[in-house]
This record gives sequence, structure tokens and C-alpha cells, in this order.
Amino acid sequence: MVQKVEPLTKFLLPIDGKGTYKAACGLAGSLAAVCKDRVKEITLLHVMAGRYLSTHMANIDIRVDTVLESDLFKRLKEDFINKQIQPVLDEAAEIIKKIYPEGHIDSKVKDGKPSRVIIDFVKENEYSTIVMQRRCMDPVKGSFIGSVTSGILYGNGSCSVYIPGTDYPPDGSKVDFRSLLVPVDGSPGSLAAVEEAAILMNFVPEARILLLNVVDVVDIAKAAEKNLWPSPVQEAEGILEKAVKILTSSGIERDRMDKKVMPGDPAEVIVSEAESSSADIVFVGRTVRSPFTDIIVGSVARAVLGRCAKKTLAVITPEAQ
Repeated sequence: MVQKVEPLTKFLLPIDGKGTYKAACGLAGSLAAVCKDRVKEITLLHVMAGRYLSTHMANIDIRVDTVLESDLFKRLKEDFINKQIQPVLDEAAEIIKKIYPEGHIDSKVKDGKPSRVIIDFVKENEYSTIVMQRRCMDPVKGSFIGSVTSGILYGNGSCSVYIPGTDYPPDGSKVDFRSLLVPVDGSPGSLAAVEEAAILMNFVPEARILLLNVVDVVDIAKAAEKNLWPSPVQEAEGILEKAVKILTSSGIERDRMDKKVMPGDPAEVIVSEAESSSADIVFVGRTVRSPFTDIIVGSVARAVLGRCAKKTLAVITPEAQ
């Protein structure tokens, strides 16, 4: 069973040394500044993945099975961390502090396969939120999701993942969260996305939310042919009302909500609506495939993640089943 931590309380930022972290730091700082005392912890994590071995030990004649325990290795590793990694972590921390100066920011350095280490670290330390960038932030190639991001999205089952898009200021500047988009299909993941969006809206009184349901055109045609009741459109409206009730029960006024039912392919419509809208964050719910496996990203969410590169995305984990 996957136990979800209270949303937006403990942030983990995976930081690499290639400069692809400034927007993630800005996003984390902006979220923390908005949520204020709700945020208990912000941690920066760098996973070395053995890179320092190939960089610093290529010409050292020493048996492989003794490398990890040797004093020489430990000195080289410490030197590498101090000169190559810590300055990056310090820069990342400064970006966050400019936006959220009152926050305490911790940093950790681990060895191993990045995605696996990050997932284990999240579970062991009960983080609620991962904030990380895609490997490629180019506006043209930005739809590509790197192997580490993909591994975390598919393997992590205990927290939400926030990914800044190419529209996000690349220098990590502060942003506002005044327009939220949540596709809602009635699944636990999509309703959990509504709940997390409500938390953010409670800290931003001027924020508005668009609840979107996409009805497959094939289902509409079949229902019309067989004169089914309720129709797919009526069912969609009922699903959106469930989302409205979640928001109102969280203290969000109805006049801050918009609802939209649209026909078409769900992934295509969601991507089109996200890219054409003024949404600051698009919340996408994960899908629970089995009670015996981790929570993984469903087909529609996968398509949105792969094709919606401009907008900041929040991939939300539903409550443990």
C-alpha cells in the first residue's frame, strides 16, 4: 500500500550539474512562498551516479573491488563534491532563498542510479512533492522527457511531481499561480489533482480554476445511436460537479471556477487547451493500475507529459488505495 504524505509540505529537488535546475528552483521557491508555513522542509539532492570515478580515477591503478573503501577514493570523492557539486547546490539554494528567504534548505549527495536513489529517498524521508526539470528545455525539443524524469514519474508512487515548462522563466524568477487547469475524468487521480489544486487556491485568493472533461466522440456517437441515458455529456457534467464539490468543501467560491465539457481525443484536447490557455499550472492525475504495484502514469497523462512542453505540469498521486 502506498501512503501519501500531506500535499505541499516537504519538497525534494533533484539537482544535477548541467544547469537544468534553475526553473525548478524558482517553481519550488514560488510554491513555498505561497504556501508559507505549510512547507516544513526543502531538500536539494544530487546523485553522482559514479561520474566522479570516470573523471578523476581513469589513470589510477587500483583493484576495482577495493576502490570504494580506499582512502584515496574517499579523498577524491570529497574533493569532487567540494569543487564540482557543492557550488551547484549552493547556487540552487540561493535561487530559492531569493523567493523564499525564510525557508530552511538542506542538501544531500548520494551515489547510485539517479531515478532509483531519488525514489527510495522520497519513500524513506516521506516527501510530499518532487520539483524537477525535464532534461531538455528547448522550446522545440522540450517535449522530450529524459530517462531520470521518466523513471521517477513511472516508479514513484508516494508523492506529486511538479515540472516547469518552457514558458517558465529560465532564470528561476518568482511566478504567480492565478490560473489553474485540471482535466477531470472522475478517476481517483484526477480528483486528487482537484484536491491539491484547492490547497494552492486557498493561498492565492485571486486564483481561478478551469475544470475540463473530454468526452470521446466515439462514445457520443454510440450513445446517440442507442439513445442512452445519461448521455456521455451528462455523465461528464456529473463528474465535473464532483470536482466542484471538492473545491467548495475546501473553501473555494464557485465564482472562481469554470467548467468545460469538450468532445474529442482526451490527450489531444487537454494538450490543446493547456497550450492555448493562460494556465500557470496544469494538474494531471496519475492512474492506479493495481493495488500490488506502484502508481504509474496512465496513457492520457503520458501523452500530456510528452507533448505539453510549454506549461508547468503537476502530476498528482491519488490517496493510497
